Amino acid sequence: MDKYTAFFHHFTEAVVILNWQGVIIYQNPAFDRLALSRDEEKALAAEGRALAGRMKEQMAAFQIELPGGAFIAGVSPIIDERGQPAAMLCVLRRQAAVDGLQARLAEAERRLQLIVEHSNDYVLIFSRHRELSYIPPSWKRKTNKRHPVSYDEVLAFVHPDDVPVVTQKLAELYDTYEAQTAEFRKRDEHGEWVWMEAQGKAIVDEEGVLDCVIVTVKNISERKRYEEKLRQLAYFDSLTGIANRSYFERQIDELIASGTSFALCYLDFDKFKWINDHFSHQAGDYFLREAVKRVRQALRHDDFFARVGGDEFVLLLPNVTKTEMAALAERLVSSFHEPFYYEKQLIQSTLSIGIAFFPKDSDRIEQVMKYADQALYEVKERGRNGYAFYRPTEHRHTIIEQDLPFAIMRGQFYLCYQPKVRLTKGRAMGVEALLRWRHPALGDVPPLDFIPLAEESGFIFEITLWVLERACHQVKEWERKFPGLKLAVNLSPFLLNRPELVEHVKRILRETGLAPDRLILEVTESGLMENIETGRHILTELQQLGVQAAIDDFGTGFSSLAYIRNLPVSLLKIDRSFIRGIVENSKDATIVDTIIHLAKSLDLEVLAEGVETESQVALLSQMDCDYAQGFYFSRSLEAEKLQQWLEQHNRTACGDPLL
Repeated sequence: MDKYTAFFHHFTEAVVILNWQGVIIYQNPAFDRLALSRDEEKALAAEGRALAGRMKEQMAAFQIELPGGAFIAGVSPIIDERGQPAAMLCVLRRQAAVDGLQARLAEAERRLQLIVEHSNDYVLIFSRHRELSYIPPSWKRKTNKRHPVSYDEVLAFVHPDDVPVVTQKLAELYDTYEAQTAEFRKRDEHGEWVWMEAQGKAIVDEEGVLDCVIVTVKNISERKRYEEKLRQLAYFDSLTGIANRSYFERQIDELIASGTSFALCYLDFDKFKWINDHFSHQAGDYFLREAVKRVRQALRHDDFFARVGGDEFVLLLPNVTKTEMAALAERLVSSFHEPFYYEKQLIQSTLSIGIAFFPKDSDRIEQVMKYADQALYEVKERGRNGYAFYRPTEHRHTIIEQDLPFAIMRGQFYLCYQPKVRLTKGRAMGVEALLRWRHPALGDVPPLDFIPLAEESGFIFEITLWVLERACHQVKEWERKFPGLKLAVNLSPFLLNRPELVEHVKRILRETGLAPDRLILEVTESGLMENIETGRHILTELQQLGVQAAIDDFGTGFSSLAYIRNLPVSLLKIDRSFIRGIVENSKDATIVDTIIHLAKSLDLEVLAEGVETESQVALLSQMDCDYAQGFYFSRSLEAEKLQQWLEQHNRTACGDPLL
């Protein structure tokens, strides 16, 4: 028994071990402290002997009356190494102590019940099988409905829009045992929807098995009202109740981020300043509130209306067509033909609207806002009381100037190619790369409308490098099908003052793999004459690389062939103004013939620009002109179509392979 005596020695409960004859063979200090009398010990031994006759290998509990009072005894057998009962273990507690403990426990349970039932919060308990095992009586008092008895009936009290989130959170709680929080709406005793917050916690036993789920639910309507008040202060205009500038900017960002197209409209309530001055500021405030009401009545559900300044109002209308926008603008303008009344005073005002579209008019929101403002200004210039769409043609120059620096980055530039034909053999000897700009609002912008601006701003350098890179790469790709094809690229005279151009040309040729002798850089006669010294130096360096140079629009400047003789050029392009009349005008024919023969004497090749008729081709051939270019052969074409033209033309042309 030594191992038992050592084990029970420090127990706070009274422990006694009896043999099967009812004789006490061990008692711990706690038993000694009971201070049982001799008679009580004898009575306990007698009870033990009687119990030994009834016990097998099981526990038992009984109440024993001893002279000193009633005791509760718990008895269990002690089994020896052979598996046989060897003794009885008895744990004693005075009945009064047990009764006191039970009374205190009952009182604690009663108080807890009172707290739960009279709390403003609800406590729901779900079993591990999601059955509702507890719901407070206060639920019935506050809902005027019977108690829900199942999980589904609890959800019936939740607002339909909030059921999915509550269901999801409860499912996550059961799946992960992690605490969950959900906000939802529930009807109160008056049938009104109130905001509630539910916090769920999983209760697991020592082995980690789910025992139940406890959900506490509290009313957060006051907090929601406070949050809504803060939101109103942050995002809404206090006078009119519509969105303010902060909300407007947020809405703009969301529309752009989602890729939504929309109309942006600036609204002007005509004569508002006069109303303030003539009547009063109170009348002005009243007018603004009523004017806003009229506008809102005409809007669709998804349309956005904001006050972004004192008398500045703006509309955002997602996914609206120009026709739909015009119809809405008509309704809005017409609605203001009815006067307003303030304290029996008639107030007459009209409405002006300026409209622009994102991204149709521009893919930069700052520009769209500027365009809408310009359209509004146009309405005011016409006398107000109407609407106008932004019309880009009226501000074409401004748009070109503003958008030109971004054209490369936005992928708006593209190249076309016009073939150059060898007159003696009929085959294409090369192509000229021509820059085109397809603007999202202006359409195709002619080079004459933007090249001078590019030259003034210095952006022409970046544009030229972009053209060179794209064109050299394209012609290199064509080499396998059209060996020997040459590429001509126009060189702005402004670049003749940029010595670094040579290194850039060298780099582009190296990166694209195009042979230098396949590249011709064309510079106008007048441009070369204006930059003769630096131009000669740059063209000489390019010639040393193997790159050819050509004089474009020859005959329109003030140079002479004798002067050009000293320049590193190998080709003259006769201006189209001379070619146009060579068949009908003998003077033009004489000039062209003279230029060709003098150029030949200087070992220069000649190309005629602007060739449009067969008779012009025939006459130029008689004059021994080398090449021709113009609509007679082909207009400028994008790469894919130009390739098709080259394939077809070279199949039908006679003569030897390309030089």
